[in-house]
Amino acid sequence: MLKQPQNPYLEGNYAPVADQLFTETLKVKGDIPSDLNGLLVRNGPNPLKAPNPKRHHWFVGDGMLHGVRISEGRPAWYRNQTVMANKSSPNTHVIGHAGNIYALVEAGGDPVMIDAELNSLSRAPFDATLKRGFSAHTKFEAATGSLHAICYDFKRGYRASYLEIAADNTVKQHQELDLPGQPMIHDCAITDQYVIVFDLPVTFSLSRMLRRYFPFAWNSKHQARIGLLNRHQPDEAIRWFEIAPCYIFHPQNAFEDDQGRVTLEGMRYERIFDRVKIGPFGESLPYLTRWTLDPASGDTSEQQVDDHPAEFPRVHPAMEGKPTQYGYALGLARDPNATNFNQIIKYHRDNDRAERHNLSASQMAGEPIFVPAAGAASEDDGYLLSFVFDQSTNASSIMILDAQNVAAAPIAEIELPQRVPFGFHGSWIPGPSQ
Repeated sequence: MLKQPQNPYLEGNYAPVADQLFTETLKVKGDIPSDLNGLLVRNGPNPLKAPNPKRHHWFVGDGMLHGVRISEGRPAWYRNQTVMANKSSPNTHVIGHAGNIYALVEAGGDPVMIDAELNSLSRAPFDATLKRGFSAHTKFEAATGSLHAICYDFKRGYRASYLEIAADNTVKQHQELDLPGQPMIHDCAITDQYVIVFDLPVTFSLSRMLRRYFPFAWNSKHQARIGLLNRHQPDEAIRWFEIAPCYIFHPQNAFEDDQGRVTLEGMRYERIFDRVKIGPFGESLPYLTRWTLDPASGDTSEQQVDDHPAEFPRVHPAMEGKPTQYGYALGLARDPNATNFNQIIKYHRDNDRAERHNLSASQMAGEPIFVPAAGAASEDDGYLLSFVFDQSTNASSIMILDAQNVAAAPIAEIELPQRVPFGFHGSWIPGPSQ
């Protein structure tokens, strides 16, 4: 009998879990800060049916939420639930907005509303004001309470748009975008004036779709460029800046200086989805990079900030689009073929220094989520929460770090009743007292 081809995204801690559990009995090492009151929830792919390992891509599969509710210094419960409503199972992110929780995915998939117990709801998202699917990522504007997103889909011909979801949970702006190269736009960034659009050389591939592979591929003929869309007058033409070929899944942040120049920081891949058809690893590694765009002169500059590969960058949730002093990310191994997420990194933008929390040799972490402390006195006064998998025990936990002392031992660890597969993005949904 021929051996089935291996797929690393179906093995080890990438493999799906079959059980959906609920427990109120969770062991804790250390002391959970008493001002942590809310829900930590993360989304990721968990295929319910066995996929074809030759063609299976990590970004494909039914969404599954893993969540822990924390109340007054103790974990109230852990639960994992499959996301499914109205034939949609978004698997990439989960966010809170206007008192609601939404599971998200890109490329035209519909968001799914989630209740406080992680159940999927059939109610139409954003009070039924979406014209079509949404995005995997939003940017939160603290001053207005709005969410901003760049959305795309290719189900009925490629379409892209800019959306603003107001604080009242309805679509405030919907602006169609002309992007003839049909790029894969995973995320965006905002500043006081702009939404930043990524038109990069990973584009729709009809050939791969017809062969039942993930339908986006590296396109060396596509000029990489970053666009500034005036979000206060979105019908104006986008101001484009050409950059060296690369791909950016995730910006860390963006902001404008007093001369109107835009600084964008994000994780830059040299090349991706070229030879490797099943996932993001194996061709190049992402590095924190800074671009400076000058609308007055049209000049662009690029600088690699750190020489250690990293992904899943985050900042203080109320400071997206504002100058920040700190950022946080998940450190990766230096081998592009070794998916080893073995560090939590804190970046200091004033001197481009990086602090690192090193996990043990058997541990791998997930995206670090920054949670401000109650009555925080500074931007980094808070905690970093991350799901951690330990290969030596085949078990997962939630690690809580002091964001002002990242290199130190964890403040607390919450042991979970089953392993949490490597996934994508999550959020801290504050409780009533936070």
